[in-house]
Order: sequence, then structure tokens, then C-alpha cells
Amino acid sequence: MFFRKGFLIIVCLMILNGGALCSLGFAQGDFLFSLSSGVVADPGQTVALYFVLDSPDSIAGVDVLLEFDPILLTCNSVELLPHFQYFSYDKSVPGRLRVVVRRHQEDSTYLPPLPPGNVVVGLIWFEVTSQDLLMDIETPVSFFEDPQTPFSDNRLERSDDSFVAPPELSFANGGVFIKHPLYGDINDDGYAYTIADAIFFLNFLAGGQQFTPRQRANSDVNKDGVQASMVDLVQLIQAIVED
Repeated sequence: MFFRKGFLIIVCLMILNGGALCSLGFAQGDFLFSLSSGVVADPGQTVALYFVLDSPDSIAGVDVLLEFDPILLTCNSVELLPHFQYFSYDKSVPGRLRVVVRRHQEDSTYLPPLPPGNVVVGLIWFEVTSQDLLMDIETPVSFFEDPQTPFSDNRLERSDDSFVAPPELSFANGGVFIKHPLYGDINDDGYAYTIADAIFFLNFLAGGQQFTPRQRANSDVNKDGVQASMVDLVQLIQAIVED
């Protein structure tokens, strides 16, 4: 059983790579909650990580607590897909996110528990820092158990109000891979500090050109964390002239 559960988690992590969703079988008694892993982002970009639940039983509610690096990631919002009538999230503690989800809300039209199977519960929107990280960095988003709470922080709720918690419930953590910019390569052609980069930047500031997330990250020429500014353009032109 241990080998089978470990194999299941590894396979799901592989399928989730790049934000894809996992869809696979499971052994009776095995519950798996996964987050997207290997999501690639540029500094300053906003990205989404999916919640995916694999369950052999009907589920009426979900409670999770996540941990991440607040210097690298900021939680903007949580979006639940229309399987549930109630959800709330608390991001008041830097680097922590608590999400509570219920299939049925009191005083609403009754919704039965989710049937067994693979369900995308929702997604979390993270904003990546725009500061210069000096290198490519992979930062995790992990299921977290607070030792100060008397109950499991990550659990599922059945229709009879009983809970599913570890070790019956397993987790596959997620993460974001932050790519280091090629500063000065404004048009993202692989060459930095060229006349073409300056023209591309001027067209953007004039409103005639849009930046991709990668181009916006590359535009922070003075590396002050403020992307696509006039100061960046001036420094870009100075670098081109002095070269």
C-alpha cells in the first residue's frame, strides 16, 4: 500500500506539471489532494494554481491550510469552480492561506455531496514578485499543519459530518518556477540592449505595443522592481549609446 500510494503521488505530480490537471485511478481508501506544480512565471506575472481532489468517497466539504514564501508570492484571490455553494478564504497572515469550502450552504437549495472521482475544486491566483531574484527560483506552495491548532488543518468532510484526515488523506504540494529576466531584451528576441529593443519600448509607452509577461519583466532595466517605466527606457538608451 505504501508503494502504491507513493507511486500515485509521483504520477499525479508529473501530470500536474505546467498547470495540467491529473486524472487517474486510486485505491479504495486513498484520498489525494493536489496543487499544480511546475507552473512557470516571470517576475511581476500573475499565475494560477489548481486544487485537484481525487476521492473514492462522496465529499461535502474541504478545509485546507497552505504555506508559501510571502517575499516571492502574494495571494491575490481564490476562485472556486461551481461545485460548491459556500467558500471563504483567509490570507491575513503573510505566507499563509486558509480555504474553507462547503458543497451545501444552509438556507439554500440542497446540493448532494460530490460523488467519488476526480474534481477540480478551484484555483488560487498568485502575484509573483517583480524584484530581481538574481537567478531562476522554484518556490513551493505546500499544505501546512499548524502545530498550535488542536485539529487537522487539512481535511475533507463527508455528508455524515465525519472527517477524512492524514494518513487516509495524502497531499501533493505545488509550486511556481520563477524565471530570471534577460534585462534589456525588450522585444524578447534573445538579444539585449539593441536599437530594436529601444524602438519596441518606445512603441509600448506610446500605446502602440503590448508587452507579454516576459517582455514586461525584461523591461525593468534598472532592476528597481518597477517594470516598464520611463526611467527604464532612459537607462536602456544610455546603455545602447555607450556600447
